[in-house]
Order: sequence, then structure tokens, then C-alpha cells
Amino acid sequence: MKKKITRMKSLTLKPKKKNEKSSEETWYLSLEMMKKVSSMAAPMVAVSVSQYLLQVISMIMAGHVDELSLSAVAIATSLTNVTAFSLLFGF
Repeated sequence: MKKKITRMKSLTLKPKKKNEKSSEETWYLSLEMMKKVSSMAAPMVAVSVSQYLLQVISMIMAGHVDELSLSAVAIATSLTNVTAFSLLFGF
């Protein structure tokens, strides 16, 4: 019986401490931190997307010329991904 009572006490809500922040304050601080992180991450995302699109646009343009050009660009792109970008990204 005693175990049941102590278990019931542990399940009750704990009183709020003086230094503890409300959920609105926590949400506001989290939102401010996300804004700061996004402002730093946005340029990096833009660079990564533009590097990827550069390769895609090269393949699209070579595909309009002929099959041999398309295959050459595809091989060059795959080699570039494996060698150059993996070294730049630190893999």
C-alpha cells in the first residue's frame, strides 16, 4: 500500500519554481534562437542548392545537343561529385 501512495505522489504535478520560465517565454526564446540559426544557415543552403543546380543545368543543356555530349557531362559530373566536392565537404 505504501508503494502505491509514493507512486501516486510521484505522478502529481510539481509546483512551479521561481526561476522556471513559462511555456510562452520558452517558446519565444526558441523562436529567437531559430531566427538566429536560420540567418546563418540560409547562405549555406543557397550555396549548396546553386552548386547542385549548376550540374543539373549543365546536363540539361548538354542533353539538348546530342547523346554523346550528355554522356560526357554525366561522367564529368559524377567524377566531380566523387573527387572535388567530397574533398570540399570534408568527407
